Amino acid sequence: MLLISTRVLLGAATLLALLHPRIERLCVRQIGQMSTLFEEGYSRTSDGEKIRFIVLVTMAGLLLELVMIRWLASVFPVFSFFKNFTLLACFLGLGAGYAVADKQRCAPALVLPMLALFVAIITLLRYDVGADTGFFSALPMLEQTSISIWMDRLDWLTLLVQSAPLYLLLATSFILCACICYPVGQLGGKLLHSAPALKAYSLNLLGSILGVAALFVMSLFWLPPVIWFTAIAGILLFFVLSQDARQPVGIASFCLLIVVLSWPVQPEIQRLYSPYQLLERMTKPDGLMNILSGGSYYQKVFNLPESNRGHESEEDRYVRAYYEFPFNFKKKPERVAIVGAGSGNDVAAALRMGASHVDAIEIDPAIVYLGKNNHPEHPYDDPRVTVIVNDARNFFRTTHQQYDLIIYGVLDSHTALSHASNLRVDSYVYTREGITEAFKLLKPDGVISISFALPNESLGYKLSHILQGIPGAGKPLSVRVRYDSSTTTAFVTQKGRDVVMPANSEFAAFGFENVSEHFAQPYPEASIPTDDWPFFYMISRTYPVSYMIALGMVMLLSYMFVRRTIGLNGPIERSYLPFFFLGSGFMLVETKAITELGLHLGGTWFVIAATIILVLVMAFLANLLVQRKPLQRTGYAYFGLLASLVVGYFYARNHDLVVFSSPLASLIASCVLLTIPMFFSGIVFSSLISRAGINISTALSYNLMGALFGGLMEYNSMYFGFAFLYLLAAGFYFLAWVFSWNPAGVPALRLSAIIGPRLVPKGRGSTR
Repeated sequence: MLLISTRVLLGAATLLALLHPRIERLCVRQIGQMSTLFEEGYSRTSDGEKIRFIVLVTMAGLLLELVMIRWLASVFPVFSFFKNFTLLACFLGLGAGYAVADKQRCAPALVLPMLALFVAIITLLRYDVGADTGFFSALPMLEQTSISIWMDRLDWLTLLVQSAPLYLLLATSFILCACICYPVGQLGGKLLHSAPALKAYSLNLLGSILGVAALFVMSLFWLPPVIWFTAIAGILLFFVLSQDARQPVGIASFCLLIVVLSWPVQPEIQRLYSPYQLLERMTKPDGLMNILSGGSYYQKVFNLPESNRGHESEEDRYVRAYYEFPFNFKKKPERVAIVGAGSGNDVAAALRMGASHVDAIEIDPAIVYLGKNNHPEHPYDDPRVTVIVNDARNFFRTTHQQYDLIIYGVLDSHTALSHASNLRVDSYVYTREGITEAFKLLKPDGVISISFALPNESLGYKLSHILQGIPGAGKPLSVRVRYDSSTTTAFVTQKGRDVVMPANSEFAAFGFENVSEHFAQPYPEASIPTDDWPFFYMISRTYPVSYMIALGMVMLLSYMFVRRTIGLNGPIERSYLPFFFLGSGFMLVETKAITELGLHLGGTWFVIAATIILVLVMAFLANLLVQRKPLQRTGYAYFGLLASLVVGYFYARNHDLVVFSSPLASLIASCVLLTIPMFFSGIVFSSLISRAGINISTALSYNLMGALFGGLMEYNSMYFGFAFLYLLAAGFYFLAWVFSWNPAGVPALRLSAIIGPRLVPKGRGSTR
């Protein structure tokens, strides 16, 4: 009843605001009063306090960006597949705010009311409007598939019609996220003027590092969104706005935000915010655990002890046959590895079938926790089981064990995508190189079994062809086992011999069907996932038209936002264009560093956070170097930057380029190769902002707008592969080099000659 009342009130308020221009004028007047009061208080703030605020505001801004990405992805699955939407919206808001920092009055007190309202609207849409209507269940894409979201069976027209509510949701959230970040960017730009440019930039980078570290710590302890947003709102409320006359509005908004996030919208469900996703634990009719991810079915547990064998229901007999199917090819194996161990069903089956030791690999610690506490057979408590919380690819690369049997459970990340790319957390598990690495760990006659609920037959062709192409493997077997889905298929291969279907009448009775010939048909080699093109869930290698439609919407909305906030009528100066192209290159190289280190160290949340921090540390060290020894010419830094990109490109194409006998030495070399471009680009950036006449907040604004453009360009990897991002980045950095030549001697360019937003020519500031 409360949700219905809230929906009615919000709808009435929105309608009133649209129909009565006086409401808009009233809001504008109130915002003007807020900005006047803040400016009066800001003028009384000491320079020392402003310098401290640089770190706090930058930290809050980056934390806000990361938290919005995580929270929206946990509420609506569409934001998992379009994570860049939220990231780019934050870049847009922050960049526009930096651009007008010294041109418009700042009203940071607006952030908390807008944030509280945004969270309330999204919560209402998820748990009231969209709870039973299915408005937001489709996904506006045809190129990718998911086990629990059927989209590839729709034609374009039907898909667009069903996706209309989602496009509206994406567009609205994009603008609202930009609006929330806009005052933060304004305040950050103002504060940067209180210190010399290079010192201010150092503090800006330090705040960014602290923001990433804060989310890292909160993820480490699985803290819920109410804590995430409390950290952001607390920084703004109790430090930045402590002397603002409108603080009561901030306090009221803070309380509303906490109430909305703490409200038990589904009291019958236990909610765990793992570092990767929102897990929702429910109870099946039989009293056993059922787990949802992104609001969709994910995993469930069964109780199949030996004492029940022969006295089970038909359903339990079938489930037992499915989980014990791989052991028909390897009786009583000595050592078993289970990839995607989940809540423990596969581990329990291995123990029942006489495995001497089981290595259970699961990337999500929260799923292991749920399995340990809720699986009726308690497989994780067995002394024969070793639980490894790690990325499966990284485990196979670093282990020295040999296995009789390697089982891939129905391993699908559903909507768990990486923060900074279009990869799912299991993307590198299902590449040709990844499965080959696992195969090499088999003992003679060892067996690999990969089960997958195929949302599209193309994924089955990919798995079958990868297994067919492994050196030393016999002819694989493909069996339709129909677990949880009529398309679930087990792909089995053995070292040194062909695999044949077991002669078991029970399998035929349960509908197990040999479909090896079907999946052995020819399939385009270009669409087989590799470490450079790890898009297993794409039906084929094709340019992502669905994403291009959405990104076209981003460009249109960005144009409208910039026109409204900055304006588009003046000239822009050539001397600021290098910052734009540096931002574009930075975004692409950061994305490649995250994906590449994810390949080497595992695509875990820990690796992603560590990579982002390492990238920021490289920029911080470069800025310290320039502070101590200013560079009048940046040619050497540009040369080092482009040379490091060339080396990185060849390294991405050939991972055996740098191999040491010591794994630690190889790891260090990889980290240096992948992040050293950030050091050289940092030297260029810091050298440019130290020039006379350069306004740091305007420079940062261009930099963020460039990062937004680089984020759009990152989607090219879905066709060309990730190594291609190095070539794109090199092109952007070359343009930065060209436009940094003798900028004082070249007249300002008119905006009509350049595609991009007008950024105030005499402003300051940037973060990345």
